[in-house]
Amino acid sequence: MKWQEQQDIFNMMISEEKDLLDRKGREYAADADALANFRSKLDIGVSPLQVAMIFLDKHMSSIKSYVRVGHEISDESIEGRIHDARNYLALIYMLISEKKKTESIKSDGVQ
Repeated sequence: MKWQEQQDIFNMMISEEKDLLDRKGREYAADADALANFRSKLDIGVSPLQVAMIFLDKHMSSIKSYVRVGHEISDESIEGRIHDARNYLALIYMLISEKKKTESIKSDGVQ
């Protein structure tokens, strides 16, 4: 693969993942809290980061299966699974950023 083709594919992936994140995000979360879907399990003792990791792990299992058997088993494409996994990594990053920001505010004594 040539460098330009690699860049083209990477840029296409980013564009598709952003569209997917926007589309699915609006389905699962309200405008007021884009990460609400991950907070919805606090009532049963599962943290937002744990929820996101569980969701990511589901897609990683499918990717591992594809690598192991060499073809798709489910109806969802391997490319779709990869897009979802990359988006969950981005969402985990956002949850961590939000957590650090909240912890910083609390340690500074600002409420």
